Amino acid sequence: MPCFLRRIQELREAREGGFTLIELLAVVVIIGILASIAIPTYIGQQREARDSAAMAQLRTAATSQQLYYTRQDAFAPSVADLAAYGFRQGGQPVTVENASASTYCMQAPGGNGEFRITQDTGRPVMGEC
Repeated sequence: MPCFLRRIQELREAREGGFTLIELLAVVVIIGILASIAIPTYIGQQREARDSAAMAQLRTAATSQQLYYTRQDAFAPSVADLAAYGFRQGGQPVTVENASASTYCMQAPGGNGEFRITQDTGRPVMGEC
């Protein structure tokens, strides 16, 4: 037992200690503040990426619609008909909402809402068909 007591006495004299509770709480608060700044930014970047993917998909589908039109003299009534003209669905699914001999309207979901493209607009814009 004297060896054990001697060891306890040595540890008391050495004053080996860890972090205080206040120091640990300060670190947790700082991490919480950084997370509250970073997480909304990350989520916003994800939404913008979905918007970009939807617009890119719609542009590719519009190109395939034009190729379909040059060979069929009408626009494709469904996305499946565009596969033969180079269109492949991506992460943001494109749907043909309406198509006729003179115009079409396709849409795809983005991170901040729906995007559409028509024969008249020629580029993706926010909104539904």
